[in-house]
This record gives sequence, C-alpha cells and structure tokens, in this order.
Amino acid sequence: MTQHITGLFPFWDDSLIDRRFTDADLSVNRLEKKELVLTFDSPWEGNCTDFFTVIKDGDLYRMYYEAWSYLDSPLCIKVCYAESTDGIHWDKPSLGICEFNGSTDNNIIISGIPDNFTVMLDTNPSCPQSMRFKALMSYVEGGENTLRCLVSADGIHFEYHSTISKNFAYDTQNTLHYDHRQNKYFCFIREFHDVESSNDPRFNETAIRGIRVFESSDFINWTEPVPLKFMGCEDYPLYTNVVSKYPYDDRYYIGFPSRYVERTSWTKNYDRLCGKEMRLERSKLHPRYGLVVTDCIFMCSTNCYDWYRFDEAIITPGPEKDTNWVYGDCYPSCGGVYSLPSANGEPDDLSIYVFENHWMNVPTTLYRYSCRKDGFASVKAPYKKKTLRTKPFSFEGDELCINFRSSARGGITVRILNEIGNPISGFTSCEIFGDSTDRIIDFDKDISELAGKTVIFEFSMSDAEIYSINFKNKESK
Repeated sequence: MTQHITGLFPFWDDSLIDRRFTDADLSVNRLEKKELVLTFDSPWEGNCTDFFTVIKDGDLYRMYYEAWSYLDSPLCIKVCYAESTDGIHWDKPSLGICEFNGSTDNNIIISGIPDNFTVMLDTNPSCPQSMRFKALMSYVEGGENTLRCLVSADGIHFEYHSTISKNFAYDTQNTLHYDHRQNKYFCFIREFHDVESSNDPRFNETAIRGIRVFESSDFINWTEPVPLKFMGCEDYPLYTNVVSKYPYDDRYYIGFPSRYVERTSWTKNYDRLCGKEMRLERSKLHPRYGLVVTDCIFMCSTNCYDWYRFDEAIITPGPEKDTNWVYGDCYPSCGGVYSLPSANGEPDDLSIYVFENHWMNVPTTLYRYSCRKDGFASVKAPYKKKTLRTKPFSFEGDELCINFRSSARGGITVRILNEIGNPISGFTSCEIFGDSTDRIIDFDKDISELAGKTVIFEFSMSDAEIYSINFKNKESK
C-alpha cells in the first residue's frame, strides 16, 4: 500500500526508506548534556530522588518527583513538587501540606507509599476541571498489584479517583495520554514476561521487563493490556517507557525507555569500573543492585501499538565517575519533550531532563539534555557520496522543506522520480548545503504539480544528514 504523507515526516524509522537503493545510514543521535537545573539536597529528599515528571501548563512548567532513601526502614516515599517559568530555573515552593520532622515548610505533596507516581495534564475537552490533572501510582491492595488514578484541579492537591488496572507489575513510571484524534486514552505500564517461577519477578533471572499498552474511550472501561510490538527486535528488558507526544506534531508518539542490563556475575571489569565500593555495598541488599547498569534508547509510533526501536543508546551514563554506571542511570523525565529557547537564543531546541547520582550518598542532580527539532534520529552520509531513496508515496502540499545539515564541502541534491523510478523533468534541485530545520527546496517546476501522484524521492548526500521532510501549503504561512 502506497504511503500518503501530509505535513511532517521525520526519519525516525525506515518505513519510507527503500533499502534496495539506499546506502546512507539511518541511526539515532545522542542527546547533548546541557546545564544543571536542580540539586536535591533538602533533608526529606534522601539519596534516591527519582521518577521525574515534567508537564507544561500554560506558561508554567510543573515538576513532580519521588524522594526517598534506600537506607530507610520502613521505606517512606515522598512525592515532591517544583515549578518554573522557563524550564531551566526551578523553584521548590513551601506548600505546607505534609509534615517532615515536625515541620510543613517543604515541597512535599504526598507522603507515605505513593510509589511510581506520574502526572499528565488532560487535554480532553470533556474533562471536568476537577480532573484536569491525572496521576498514576502503583498500590498493593489486598495482596494484589493495582494501578490507581488520582485526580486534581490545581496539580498539587490530589485525591483517589479509580483503579484502572490490576495484576501487572506497575513498578515503573506508568504513563497516560489523551489522543484527541481518536478520542481515547492510552496507558503504558510495566509488565514481566518469561517468568519461570512464582518468586518476585524483579529478582527472577529469567523474567524480562517489558511494556504493555491499553486504552479507554470513557476512562471507565479499559481494554486488556497487550505488549508493545517492536517488529522482531531483540527482546531485552526495558525498565521504563517515558512515552509522550511529539510537541511539533502530535500524530507521533515518542518514547525514551531505560534499558535494564543485568550481567550474571561479578567480573574483573566491575573491579575496574567506577564506584566499586558503593557497588559492593549495594550488593549486600541484593546482587542485582551492584551488577545492573542502565542506559536509554529511543522508539517511536503512530498508533501506540507498533513501535520502531533503535538499539543504539540515545543517552549513555557518560565518562566514568564515582556516581555513575549504576542501576538508575539515564532515566529521562516523563511528561513530554519541550521546545525551550537555548542559552544563545537559537530556536527549535528540544529539551528533556535526566537525573544523576541515584543510589549514592550524595544529592541527586537533574540536568537538561537537548537536541535539534526532529533530531532524535537521521539519515547520514559520510564524505563519500551516498543515496537515500524513498519507497513510492504520495503527498499533499505545494512546498517541500527539509531539516538537514551539511559541511561546507558536503551537500544534498534532491531528485523526484515517478513510481517506476524514472526522473521527472523539472524536479532536480541544485546542491543544498547549510544547516537549517526548515529549508525550502526549489525546483524548476512547482512541486504542487505532483501533489496526489505517486512519486519517489532520491537524495544524493555527501557529508550531510537529513532529519525530516515537511510538506507545506504556501497560503497557510
């Protein structure tokens, strides 16, 4: 079936690439670490501040996170709140809600066991004001794992609403989204599969952490959760899902799951790896707390069920220091990726937040990471000329723009072919070079002549990469 493209098409998967005629490479792009935005050194924040959610509510950014210590007995998890007007400078307001050490002068909104807490801002036009914010949390009820939904009008004071799922693990940041195109809610949760014993699957060497999705049209009746489909990819453990809508085009869902890597035994590499002493100390609680390391990968979907997943990491723990290469590295915040002005005022800077210093007896820190618009993955060519050719497709629009960059010597030439691969007269561009997220491509003829027809695009590339193509209408500018 010929694909039809309207608007944006990012090269985050190979669905449009004709591999028979393409020798350029599709690959993920590592996110760039930027500035430190918060340090969690308040007495109630412990040494395991984690599971961040960031949502944009009008002109205000809201942050939710869990604060606890793995040394606490009994375990006491606090949900804390921070806010910002620019996404970079954050305040922890004194809310006077929960008591800690005899004082309510803190930013705690819930205290006790509200584990795996994640918040979404409901954009459903039928949603009552009192339920504008919805939070998910795991809860053991009568010995049974459940996923509870809490609701709030102001994003700070939450109350129980309903239990939306039972009998799965939920020990992660479970995410919830409203899709206005389908008028449905989609929820992504943790699951375990290949469990070969009745023991706790978290400590079962055969159990594989995975992700399931289920849906509801009324937020009352929910379908049975089903595993995400990764089109035959290797089945390795994914600890989180971090699914959100892409801010520039909400037809696309993106995810940044943390990949859980548990090696079977202590080797000489662990003796050389940073943080050996703390690693051995954590191993006393359970060997996996010392053996496991985590990183982060990128995945995308247009229907929430079928996903294209890159196996190369989009975030790694980075150069070794005493507090990284541990279980808990590379956990991005849930709740979305946002376009913030970069430090030098350049546009189209996408930001995501990642915490560091998990499991350590030092304060957790939160850093902003960034990439260019549409820049999570791209098709790349070295200096030696390569080709990207698409499968036959049709499009709407009368202007073609590309998000690309090249070296001064390199560049891209675009040629449009008919459905059997023959060049169409008047549709070969000049050499395109530069670095732009929205470069108009000029042809001798108007590209609107080809709208609705089946065509093939061929990009000849040298020392360049393409992030996305975008079909626009001139009159809509």
